[in-house]
Amino acid sequence: MYIQRNPAFPEMLKIGYSDRLAEDRAKELSRTSVPFPFEVLFRTVSSHAENVERAVHRLLTAQRVSAEREFFRASLETAIEAIRHCQGEATGINSWEPIPAIHRLRADDRVILPLKAGQLFALTARPHLLSSSAKILDYWQAHSDGDLLEIHATRDPGHVAGISDDDPGAYEDPVPFLDRDGTARNSMLLGRERLVAGDRLVWFSDEEGPADARGVVFEVDAFCQVTYRTSAPQRGPLDLPLLLNDLERDIPSAMGALIRDVLALSPPRSWAPRNPREEDGWAVVATDPQPPEYWLPQLERRRKDLRRERP
Repeated sequence: MYIQRNPAFPEMLKIGYSDRLAEDRAKELSRTSVPFPFEVLFRTVSSHAENVERAVHRLLTAQRVSAEREFFRASLETAIEAIRHCQGEATGINSWEPIPAIHRLRADDRVILPLKAGQLFALTARPHLLSSSAKILDYWQAHSDGDLLEIHATRDPGHVAGISDDDPGAYEDPVPFLDRDGTARNSMLLGRERLVAGDRLVWFSDEEGPADARGVVFEVDAFCQVTYRTSAPQRGPLDLPLLLNDLERDIPSAMGALIRDVLALSPPRSWAPRNPREEDGWAVVATDPQPPEYWLPQLERRRKDLRRERP
């Protein structure tokens, strides 16, 4: 999703989505009959950007200049708020089928979860291939509305790294910028973790009250890189930004009951050790870090741009 503006009509904003970089779309629009290039004011990634765009356009119908155009007479703050609200409505926790449904993450899947402050995650795993039950490995918490938890599934364990597992390179931001020039900084990275085959991640929300608590379960069939980002960092007692692993609330009884249900589920379809050793025949994690364009393919240079740069 992006917000763009043209200096020729500064009172209007263009709100839309593209499967390319926002700058690529802006360049394309600037080749139309407009006197100045479009500038990108805001961008965010989404699993279902088309649905989010449709919801935003519906929400801002009264501000729309024309039903045939994606231009709106709205402030930038209003447009950003509308995108984040609709992203939560279209792809938030209520858009996923709750437990007992299991949502499986397979290689090459990419899931972006828009969060609300106070939502929790529980990571469960079976310690060994023949373990009779799973155990809770960690709890995570979202600290601001609009935070994003991104899950990228890959076939190669060497590509993923986790801070909690003390993996090499885990503290580095895999996608620090959202443009090729390195000027549009990505949201602040406050968590980087990894999932391995057989892990189950429980997403929990009780924002509407204990009686309406909701839980969504993801099961991992591959290796996943998880990143937690925020545009509104909250600070703890030492005035440091709160990380994904920093719990600021107790685990509610409704989540405890949900986790017990998850732990009682039948074994996962696949399994891999959390800390594999090469001498045991397993591929080792965090040995082959990838460039940003691996995690965000839109960052790759377009073929026609490369042709123009050839001497």
